Amino acid sequence: MAAWELDILIPTARFVFSVEGGAVDVLPEHRSPEAFVAYRRLRDRRPVVGMTTFPNTVLLRGPLTVVVDPGLPLQNDPVLRALEACGIPAAGVDLVVLTHAHLDHVGGCAALPAPVAVHARETAAPYWRLAEGVLASRPLERLDGTAGVIAPGLEWALTPGHCDGHISLACETQYGVTVLCGDTIGPGRAEFDAMTAAGPGAGEMLASWRRIRDWAPDTIVAGHLPPFAP
Repeated sequence: MAAWELDILIPTARFVFSVEGGAVDVLPEHRSPEAFVAYRRLRDRRPVVGMTTFPNTVLLRGPLTVVVDPGLPLQNDPVLRALEACGIPAAGVDLVVLTHAHLDHVGGCAALPAPVAVHARETAAPYWRLAEGVLASRPLERLDGTAGVIAPGLEWALTPGHCDGHISLACETQYGVTVLCGDTIGPGRAEFDAMTAAGPGAGEMLASWRRIRDWAPDTIVAGHLPPFAP
């Protein structure tokens, strides 16, 4: 039997919109990464273009009740309602884990009074000031080093590339060995599948992808992609 039960409370989505002549046009395509591609194309044709992005917000139930990446501030109420649908009140969440502290992953913490686990490197990043405003006086569990255990059967490892303090999680769920890797993979998965990264941080990203593969996952839940089997 799996040590952890996994539910996706809020699935990833991208909402792309443009403004022209005083009218707002919202694209019907909300999946990732298709909407990200549409956003890039639209940006070349319209003067005002925007995109709102929801990550996968994950519930893990096992030795603890854990919420991973509760999303944007505007997701506070949806996250609470999704938890209630699973029979869990806000006070029933033992821990919130952030794969990283970008606002689209940390904003929903405002609805949850639980302690928040995040890598110590993230608390030194310039964008941490925004996260601090959301977290207010919540207890903070700073993860340090390159790997560790959050709870029995729930491991974490440092997987930088998207940002310095990015972590990924691994546990046994009903979907087999499952890795929650945040934005270490994305917005597409072709580069991860081919293990070919480009750009200044390519070496670091490849090392993080190898760390993810070391877990031999059956299922990967990235921040902005539907779950997939590698």
